Amino acid sequence: MKQLNTLKCFLIGMIVLSQVGCKLESIQDPIIVTNIEKAFYINLWEELYPNHRNLRIDIQSLKNQPCVNYTIAYDWAASDKKFELSINDIVEPIDCILGLGPATAKIDVGDLESRIFNMSIGLEQTVINNGQLIVDGESYTIQMETEEGIIIPEKILRKVPPQSAWGFVAFQNTADQIKAGELLSTLKSLGEPILLKEGKYGYFSFLDNKLLVNGAPVAGQASSFLISFNGDEKELKQVVDNFRAQHSGSVTVKVFTAKGSVI
Repeated sequence: MKQLNTLKCFLIGMIVLSQVGCKLESIQDPIIVTNIEKAFYINLWEELYPNHRNLRIDIQSLKNQPCVNYTIAYDWAASDKKFELSINDIVEPIDCILGLGPATAKIDVGDLESRIFNMSIGLEQTVINNGQLIVDGESYTIQMETEEGIIIPEKILRKVPPQSAWGFVAFQNTADQIKAGELLSTLKSLGEPILLKEGKYGYFSFLDNKLLVNGAPVAGQASSFLISFNGDEKELKQVVDNFRAQHSGSVTVKVFTAKGSVI
């Protein structure tokens, strides 16, 4: 069943009740409906490329759908001063991939200069939330006056530091602890430490003075690192490739760079 159709029926019912319960001065008087059931998550994400980076908006339904490839229909309008998003419907796929999962949509916002953009997020033009998207040299911040029908879990997405590399080294048993520690020391020696502000950077987080890299194994032990790296990425790749060739086993290593590379 379409969630937005249910939402529309709910809104119509609220309007009818309000008309019965009180006398409007004119048919032009606005009716404000609040406390709409939350239906969608809104998340910011930074895509990294060799020579630029793009902001992306990810939409996800709160409720799981009966297929993992449900999508979300939307309208997107962008100018140099304002972004307008209308979430229109949840779309059933032609060929269902069985499994439970949320409906999703990804919106390419672009490589944005530092400035303040007015922003609206609507549900089928029935409910409209107004606010701002603030872009500066360190972060993207979304500030909405209301969040009717939506949830924005993280209002601030910090930008990945330029010319940086990060990752993790993980091991399963104490026999591999020394090898993992030596690899971690070698990787750290290729650059300089970076002082981070507290927050979430998409690919990793720095919270309570601890670096947490996304994708690090939950089982076993994992150590994360972040360095300022101005060298050739081939140097990083050579270190990782040599280790993997000599120590295939329970030690896992993954390295990422601000240019979008995954090693």
